Order: sequence, then structure tokens, then C-alpha cells
Amino acid sequence: MFQIIANQNSGCGAGTKALRGAEEVLRGRGLGFQTAVTEKAGDATRIADRAVSEGINQLICVGGDGTIFEIVNGIAGRFASLYFVPCGTGNDFVRMLSLPADPAKALETQLDGKPRRIDVGRVNDRWFMNIAGSGFDVEVLLQASRFKRLGQGILPYLMGIFTALRRFRPLTVEITLDGRTETREITIFSVGNGSYFGGGMKAVPRARIDDGLFDVIIADGMSRLSILKFLGRFISGRHTELAAIREFRCSELTVRCPGMTVELDGELVPMDEAHFRILPGALEIHA
Repeated sequence: MFQIIANQNSGCGAGTKALRGAEEVLRGRGLGFQTAVTEKAGDATRIADRAVSEGINQLICVGGDGTIFEIVNGIAGRFASLYFVPCGTGNDFVRMLSLPADPAKALETQLDGKPRRIDVGRVNDRWFMNIAGSGFDVEVLLQASRFKRLGQGILPYLMGIFTALRRFRPLTVEITLDGRTETREITIFSVGNGSYFGGGMKAVPRARIDDGLFDVIIADGMSRLSILKFLGRFISGRHTELAAIREFRCSELTVRCPGMTVELDGELVPMDEAHFRILPGALEIHA
């Protein structure tokens, strides 16, 4: 039995068509399923929690990165297999899986695929699949939300970038890693289980979803002109070549900054302290 969890508002309404396609795929294969449609924030978490509690451990996410984030938090570390029908604005996590662009074909590929285990990140009491962090990227997400009407892909995020440049100020953060604590002024820090952000920008280019480690990118404080140069490389993943960038790998770290907002797979969560921990092989997928 499959539990479909569908956000029909994903991708400016693309979720409705994607849901019909997913149901047709399952019917065509004679597979049993039940469908639940989200109506408000938090619904996908509640539906996933209920399904797993009732013994349904094959969940199909019809939506984007935000819906995936909610479902993973509903599973909360319990065993489940997750399938993706990508139809969100950015669809950044599924870029790591090399699935077909068509949502129904993406599901077909996964149903034919072999199971594999991938890592999941945790920040305090929340789980995430892809990238977490704070700084300039949070301001971009805040501004990009105003341009979602422009459709799927990178365009809303590009508009968000240019708007964010006028508003952003560097953060002063305290970072603890391997028992050492330092205070720095930063433009951005990104903790990656996956690589992509903002509709295809390669924010953490060397991250892998099954290696048991985070890849972390920290960009020191920059002027607006330097941020523009940084962004020119950020989209393609070449920003790691810049002198202002530090890159390292770890399984755990803590970042403190009173009043900061942390981005978790596109969701914005206020917190003064973020303790990051990776859980190797915590989730099963089929891709």
C-alpha cells in the first residue's frame, strides 16, 4: 500500500496535474494506494506521521522541496521508503537523483529502481534532506517568495537575488566544530547533504547524499560588489575557488547567532542556535 501526500499548489498549481499522473501510474501497475491532499502548512507532516504509525511505510511525495521537508519531519527517523513526484518551484533535492523531468516518468523510474539508503540531516529538533544554512541565501528566499508567480526553475530566485542585494547585512556567528569555537563575520554558511539550492544553483558542489558527512561552505563577510562576483560563480558551483570561501566536511557542528533565521530545504525557521547532525543511511529511496 502506498500513501500519496500531495501538495496541489506546488509549482503554481503544477501539483494537480502531477497528482493525476501519479495516480494513473499506480493504477496502471495494479498497486494499491490512498491519497491525502494538503491544505495548509504542516499537513504533510501530520499525514506522514499518521501513515507510518498505521504501518504504511511507502510514501509518495507529490510536491516540491517544502513538501519533502514536511514529510521527512513526519517520518522523524522511523523506517519508510520515500518516492518523489517533483512539481515544486525549485525541485532542488531531486536534482541529486537524475530522475526524468516529467513527474509521472520520474515515479515510473523509481518504481522500477532498486532501494538505496541515503543520509538525512538534523538541526535541533527538525530534519532536512538537502541544504540548511543562513545568511544571504535566507534573504534571497524571503525575496524570491514574492516572485513565485514567474513559474518554476531559477527565475524567481534570480529576482530574489537582486532584491536581496539591497537589504542584506553580514551576520556575526559563533561556530563550534571539532571542539573548537570561533567567531566570524559571514555572508553565508551552507550545510549540505545535497548540492543544489534556488532552482538549480550549485551551492554545495561536492555534497553527496550517501557519504555519511555534511559538506559545509562558509563565505566571509563581503561587500555588495564582492557578493555579485561571488554569485556569478555560485550558480555553477565555482564559488569554492574564491579566497573568501572555506570548505570542509563534518558529521556535526553548531552555529550560534542571536536572532538568525535558518533555511532548511527552503523553509525558514528562526533560531538563536543551530546544532547540525547527520544521520547516515536514515532514509530509503528508489532511484
